[in-house]
Amino acid sequence: MVDSFYLLTILPLAISILVTTGLAAIALNSYSRTGPKIKSTIEKNFRIYAILSYSRISSWILVIVFYISLPGPILLYTISKCSSYNLLTIQSGIVASLISVTLVSFYLLCHQLLNIPAALQLSSQFRFSRLLPLWRILTPNLLLWARVLLSGLTLSATILAIYFSNFENDNFLTIYLLGFIALYLFLSIWNHNHIRILPIIECTKSKFNVIMIGVDTLRIDRLGAYAYHRKLTPNIDKICTQGVIFENCITPLARTAPSLTSLFSSLWPHNHQIRDNYPDATQTDLPADNFINILNSQGFSTAAISDWAGADFKKINFGFKELSVPQDQWNIKLLLRQGPAYLRLFLTLFTHNRFGKRFLPELYYLAGVPLTSHLGQECRDTISRLAKKEKPFLINLFTSSTHVPFGSEYPYYNLFTPKDYAGDSRFIMGDFSTPEQIVESQESTSEAHDISQIINLYDSCVKEFDDEVGKIIDHIDKCGLRENTFIVLYSDHGTDFFETECWGQGNTLVGNDPSGRIPLIISGPGVPQNVKFSHVCRSIDFMPTMLDLLGMEIPNNIDGVSLAPYINDNSNPNLYAFQETGVWMGKIPGLHPDQITYPDIIELLTIPDIKSGTMVIDEKYYPTVIQAKNRSIQNDRWKLIYIPTYHGPVYQLYDLKTDPYKNVIDLYPDILSELKPKLEDWIFNPTIQ
Repeated sequence: MVDSFYLLTILPLAISILVTTGLAAIALNSYSRTGPKIKSTIEKNFRIYAILSYSRISSWILVIVFYISLPGPILLYTISKCSSYNLLTIQSGIVASLISVTLVSFYLLCHQLLNIPAALQLSSQFRFSRLLPLWRILTPNLLLWARVLLSGLTLSATILAIYFSNFENDNFLTIYLLGFIALYLFLSIWNHNHIRILPIIECTKSKFNVIMIGVDTLRIDRLGAYAYHRKLTPNIDKICTQGVIFENCITPLARTAPSLTSLFSSLWPHNHQIRDNYPDATQTDLPADNFINILNSQGFSTAAISDWAGADFKKINFGFKELSVPQDQWNIKLLLRQGPAYLRLFLTLFTHNRFGKRFLPELYYLAGVPLTSHLGQECRDTISRLAKKEKPFLINLFTSSTHVPFGSEYPYYNLFTPKDYAGDSRFIMGDFSTPEQIVESQESTSEAHDISQIINLYDSCVKEFDDEVGKIIDHIDKCGLRENTFIVLYSDHGTDFFETECWGQGNTLVGNDPSGRIPLIISGPGVPQNVKFSHVCRSIDFMPTMLDLLGMEIPNNIDGVSLAPYINDNSNPNLYAFQETGVWMGKIPGLHPDQITYPDIIELLTIPDIKSGTMVIDEKYYPTVIQAKNRSIQNDRWKLIYIPTYHGPVYQLYDLKTDPYKNVIDLYPDILSELKPKLEDWIFNPTIQ
């Protein structure tokens, strides 16, 4: 027989050490970190940091396993006190602790598997379809009853244990158990989000608020206005009828960092200097007169809320006064802190909540894991909080809801997938768990992918995002803010599903490339309703347009123009949209056979500043990366593409109105003569224009 102290402290600690050691050994045996690979000679510089990071997450596993192992010994202690059986032995204590760890972990596994399977699959190193039999029997009600049973058993056993320990004057055990139950209740309440609705009685009519709702990788053709065969966006469609949708808005570079920077600075990428997703410290200071800094100078409260897809809002100095966003995702230190796959997989069960956001943010914000509902709640809470202040505010919500690997939460991922589907892309785009798989996927053709299922997953993500938009709009109405609030819906880029021979975004400019055309919708005071602005415009035109609508002065050192004078009568501003491709991870299908190229992402990235750990393009390759970019110019009908090859530039011309993917350059020499000088001037004379 063992005493209560040994049963409830020493044995659970021993079990937690044993479990942690086992997981760590398995993880080391098949080590796999997140993020792109870099040259081994560079990664060696971070060995000590890797060891410290490994120790840190192992310590958290130790703490968590100790905590979840306690209900078993507590129940054992209570049963022993309530009966004549002698259960307080080392063997029974070990078994009770192991059963407790197993039951809690299995419940959380089932909870994640049903509600957010993407979080599990992204850290798994086994064929995820093996979990399908378990997934098929899970239901919300089943999980609810399991939780009630486990919680009820834990709470009742602990309360009885406190009674017996107090009766026996075991003060240490009483305090110990009180601490356990207090922590249990605190975590249960703390991890449950509460959104406050604070009705506003009077609005400040002289000041306007701006609420921007953005999503990474949303194709504009999924909106209801484009007769898509699935009705995915009723809430966004309603905003379209209450304002202006810019149907032909082009981003100059369909990658997140440069696209967002152009949107908020109204500058072409060659002017703000961020031309890829890997800017260094010298490129991240934006001009003082970008959109956010201008609003700051006008007394606005400005806040940015995002998940892993919006890390650039912290990395790049946009000027937001409040930031609820993760750290730079292209940083070796962050990737090492996320740990090897098996440790990451275990911790994922416990970190999709406030606890994870506070203590293990690198796992809470794990790339690829959707946080749509979390961010929506945080946005609504921020609206309520800032609405109490006298100052006007701008809130920028940016989510990864529709970004590859196209994971969504329950029940969305199940909306369009056939019930009998059992392939690797059941919950997310398959073969997307390691950097090597991502590069291989980018280099593959359509035959290597289950395109119809990937589209099913993507549409599910669009539907979930739209529902969250509806909740935010409803909250704005309940807070009495609608009359003096501009609502902006936007994306950084769309995505290709092999319309241009490859998938992804910013890889090609061929024809009516769906990755370069973004949804942009503005609704609010003074904005005409139900306008479909069909003429070509650019994301760089957003900032001057919004400043114009807000009655603020527009800087004269920007590239964009205000569209406000044109939207009332839908007149044509006669603008040219310019684009350039992003950085290729490998050899993209469909490239010109003589295309200027450079090494793949493993050779391309380096870390010049060991202290910061930021990944950037190696300076010896950077000139080639810029030289190799395809460029384009387009207006309402025509698109001319410049392709740099080793034998000189090659041009392609597309008629966007008749056959948007057929090169017709030989048929229209006059159009070539008109557009070619303008495109070359934009390429070779990078001045503000």
